[in-house]
Amino acid sequence: MRTALRASLAAAVLAGALLAPAAGTAYAAATAAQAATVAQGSPADRFSGTPVHIGEGLVAVLRHEAEGPEAWIRAVGPDWKPGDNYMYRVLTVLDRANPVDSANGLQLEITRLNSAAPLLTVTKEGVATSFPMPLSEAGRTHGAECVSATKRLGLHGTLVADLTTTPDGPQVQLVDGVTKEPSTKLTRTAPALARGDRTVARIVNPSAARPSFSYETPGQADPFGTALFPELPAGCSFSYAFQDEATAPKPEATPATAPSTAPSAPGAAAPSAQPSATAASAVSGTPGAPKAQTVGQTSVVPEGGVAAGAEPVAAEHTGDSTTAYAGAGLAAGAAGLAAALMARRRARTRH
Repeated sequence: MRTALRASLAAAVLAGALLAPAAGTAYAAATAAQAATVAQGSPADRFSGTPVHIGEGLVAVLRHEAEGPEAWIRAVGPDWKPGDNYMYRVLTVLDRANPVDSANGLQLEITRLNSAAPLLTVTKEGVATSFPMPLSEAGRTHGAECVSATKRLGLHGTLVADLTTTPDGPQVQLVDGVTKEPSTKLTRTAPALARGDRTVARIVNPSAARPSFSYETPGQADPFGTALFPELPAGCSFSYAFQDEATAPKPEATPATAPSTAPSAPGAAAPSAQPSATAASAVSGTPGAPKAQTVGQTSVVPEGGVAAGAEPVAAEHTGDSTTAYAGAGLAAGAAGLAAALMARRRARTRH
């Protein structure tokens, strides 16, 4: 009997000695896997943060990530101490959409909500106590004093856009306003979404002194909206030189053709509305003046008029010259009639 009992105890001790390393290894592996899951942004990490005891058996778990400042108010009991577990029942959550609430007789509010360094203000019986919340990503990078306020815009559906200006330029963080899941982030060096993205959102003129944000507004009268970025705080400077987008040059006006001052080609006589001195002498009958020539005259038509499609028009004459030509024609006709009559008389005399 005793021999059998001793044998059983020895077997149990041996089995425990053999299984202990395996159990320790399994526990270590499970702990490492759990830590890796949290580091990758698991739901446990989504609700973790900086716990602060605010009294009345409450802890405020403070967060400030891409979704904005948050304070998760949890009931932990009156004996809670820093370092104890804080993942207990949630009474309320303060964020951008709900920055003011109350719990267990405490008035709670996130103040300086749009700054890079907001505060959780807890008021009890008229006495306010403020707890600093974690800095935003931009505040941790550039310092809270050189990050602008955040401007939130509602896009389509539940998507919202948080606009911020930092010394490195404008930034836009797209976030789901309901699930608080962060989406794409636009920056000065990456101002637009990838090709094929169904969301219309981009930073316009990102390296200029006053960039703007263009986004789609479905269901509105104007299908697109534009918003300016908040200004950088006074005393802060940008880390780059401003470069406005080049604008297309305006087409220059075609200069009007100036009249040419060069002499015209030889033989190209310009038409004149005034009669020449020779023609005037012929009409007035001045002795010794050359007779007016009526045969072989050619009308001069400006070349430009013909080229423009105008019908050629005979040269214009004054009333005096026209009368002279008509009188000359009548005289020639009378002389011809007299010669014909004389010829008929001579023919009769011969017969």
